[in-house]
Amino acid sequence: MKKCDPSKFVIPCSAFCGSIKVNSARHRTGFTLIEVILVVVISLILLGVSLPHFAHAHKGMQLRVAARTVSRMARYARSMAIMRETTMTVVLNHDTMEIYLGGETQTSTNAADGELDQDILKRLGYADGEASSDDVGVEKEVHRYLPEDIEVADFERDWFDDEEQYEDLHLIRYYSDGQSDWFILELEDRRGLGIKLENDPISGKIRSEFMQ
Repeated sequence: MKKCDPSKFVIPCSAFCGSIKVNSARHRTGFTLIEVILVVVISLILLGVSLPHFAHAHKGMQLRVAARTVSRMARYARSMAIMRETTMTVVLNHDTMEIYLGGETQTSTNAADGELDQDILKRLGYADGEASSDDVGVEKEVHRYLPEDIEVADFERDWFDDEEQYEDLHLIRYYSDGQSDWFILELEDRRGLGIKLENDPISGKIRSEFMQ
C-alpha cells in the first residue's frame, strides 16, 4: 500500500498564523461607533467652553480700538506740544464721534514748520489732507473717527470757561511742559459694555479698564 506524504496536507503553522494577523489587522483599520461618538462629544464640549470666550473678546473689540485711538491721539498731542513748545488741543465731538488735535489757529510764526509737520503726518498716514480749522480755534491737523456703535457715556475734566460754550465738544489741552488737563472718558457700546479712560496730567499716561 502506497503511503501518502503528510507534508502535502499539513499547512505550515507560520503561514496560518500570518493569515490570522492579516485578517485581524484588516478588521482594526477603522473606528468603532463608540469612538466616533466620544470624539464628537468631546469636540462639542470644547466648542461650548471656547465660544463664550471668543464672543466676549469680539464684544469688546470696538471698545479696545476706540481706547487705542484716544490714547495714541493723546500721546501724539503731548509730544507735539513739547516739541513745538506750544499748547496742543485734542477735541472729541461726541455727536459725530470724531477726534482730532491741533494747535491754536494763526499762532504759528514759521510757515515752513507747519508745512514740514503736515508732510511728516501724511507720510505716517495720520493726515489725510491739508490742515483745516474749526469753530473752536483749533487746527485740525490729525483726525480720526471712533468705531461705529460707540458713544460717550460720561466725560469729566478740569473745569474751564469754555466747558459750556461748546456743548457737543470735549476739549483736552496738552502744554509745552508735558502736562495736560485731567480727564475721565467713559465709552460705551450698544450692548452696554463700557471702558473708562483716565489720564495722569503729569505723565500723560492713560489708564483704561472695562466696566460692566
